[in-house]
Amino acid sequence: MKPTLALKPLAFALAALMAVAAQAHDGTLDVKVTDVQNNHGNKVLNQSTENNASSNDSLGGYSGVVGANIQSGDNNQGANGVAIGSADRDASQVFASVNVGQSNGGNQVLNAGTTNNASANNSGNGGSGIAGVNISSGTSNQGKNDVALASGDGRNGGASTNTVQDVSGNLTLNVSTGHGWSAAAVTNNASVNDSFNRSSGVVGVNVQAGSGNQGSNSVSVVKF
Repeated sequence: MKPTLALKPLAFALAALMAVAAQAHDGTLDVKVTDVQNNHGNKVLNQSTENNASSNDSLGGYSGVVGANIQSGDNNQGANGVAIGSADRDASQVFASVNVGQSNGGNQVLNAGTTNNASANNSGNGGSGIAGVNISSGTSNQGKNDVALASGDGRNGGASTNTVQDVSGNLTLNVSTGHGWSAAAVTNNASVNDSFNRSSGVVGVNVQAGSGNQGSNSVSVVKF
């Protein structure tokens, strides 16, 4: 896809969200989103547990900016951050930034005969603009969708997203339950089927099943 075609839907996103966007008439406009997610020291025991997270037949025909977190299980974290800077010709500089830190450590998980399913089926088709979707099933998963847009007639400016992710010191034990032919093993399934067809713009999707996963979708766009 040519970049010029991919950026066209951003005009609709800016127009739709102009009512909540900060505006500057002189000087510098600086819009920021700062977010920190910490997930530490948790202990989880799942025995013959079934966790299902799904986004099926959803988000069809979306427009503008969409952030979705669909999660099932324990100690999951999800967030959506949007920073929009829009200014007229009197603003000399326009900036939009999103800063994210995610930390996932020291967690202990025991899965015995557990099933984790995460799916995005027949979803997000025919949309335009920016879509960030996180679908997680299991334990201690983290998901983040960030968008930074800067638009104006100023002389200069910028848009940035800064993300730091840390996964360390986690312990996960997957064991089956039962004996012989009746034993039930731990099952992790993640699927994206027949989704986000005919979409235009920017699409970021994380579909995760299991333990201690992190997902991030970041978009940075500057237009002057």
